[in-house]
This record gives sequence, C-alpha cells and structure tokens, in this order.
Amino acid sequence: MNRFALIFSMMASFSAVAEDTFINAAETLAYGVFTSSDRNTFTKGATDEAPPADTVENYRFRDFTNRIPMILGTEFGIEYQINTKPKGRPISITTVIHFPEAGLKQPGGRKYQSSTETKRVSIGDPQLHGYGFDESWELVPGEWVFEVWHKKAKLISKTFTVYDAEAEAGEAVE
Repeated sequence: MNRFALIFSMMASFSAVAEDTFINAAETLAYGVFTSSDRNTFTKGATDEAPPADTVENYRFRDFTNRIPMILGTEFGIEYQINTKPKGRPISITTVIHFPEAGLKQPGGRKYQSSTETKRVSIGDPQLHGYGFDESWELVPGEWVFEVWHKKAKLISKTFTVYDAEAEAGEAVE
C-alpha cells in the first residue's frame, strides 16, 4: 500500500502543470555531436546566468556519443521532446548546463558554473538543448551535465565528458 501512495504522489507532482495540461514523460530523441547549417552567433548576450547563446536551426546529429572532443567548432547536446497533453500547447521549461568544476572563465572576469535559460517550447515538438565551442575560453574538459526542467521537476539529464582530443591523439602515437 505504501508503494502505491509513493508512486501516486510522484505522478501527481508531474501532472499538476495546468488544469488541462498533463505531463506523462519527456524523452531524449538524440544526443552527442551535431552539425548545423543555420547558426546565428551570439543572438543572446551574456547574462549572470548564462554565457552568450546562439540560435541554431537545421541541425543533424552525426555522432551519438557521450564523449565530446574539445575542439573549436564542435557542437553537442541533446534533442528532446516533451510528451504532454495537449499537443502543440506552449509550455515553459528551464534548460541548464552544469559546467565542470573549473567553470568557464570569460575574458573580462565573468565565470560560469552553469548556464540557465527559461523558454517556451511547444508540446510534442522536438527541441534542441546544445552548446557549441565558439571561443577558446569555452574549451574546458570534464563532465558537462545537460538538464531540462519544468517547474521543480527534472525531466531529462544527460552527462557528456569533454576531453582533450589533441592530448589523446598524442598518447596514441607514443
């Protein structure tokens, strides 16, 4: 009986979004390294919560992997979909990227431990939550954790390991 009460209370926390909106699940459709053909650099300036952001359209995942080479120009992340009713309705979500412990240190003094963005997405439509290495100060090895939240519910979490590709290539030669 206690299991049923626990499961029911967990389900209730995910379903109470709005009177006629019910979240049953969110799913990761793709992850890893992607390429994009339409990229508008720095469409959103740096804030205290996030480094500058790009708008990316027409992307395609080319490597499904958790290991990301630390090379300028590399784009990586997750494609996800919120499976909620009613389909097509806008919903507010928060996307977060937790950077490695060293953080990202932007020239001029800003240091980021994470990047947080709240946005509206359409229920049932694939969405991209990604990051691209545009500047050398963004090249930080370690674990990068991508999350998607709705209110206080973490819907998706994916960890990537960013590694120094040049150092690994040098070790392989020796």
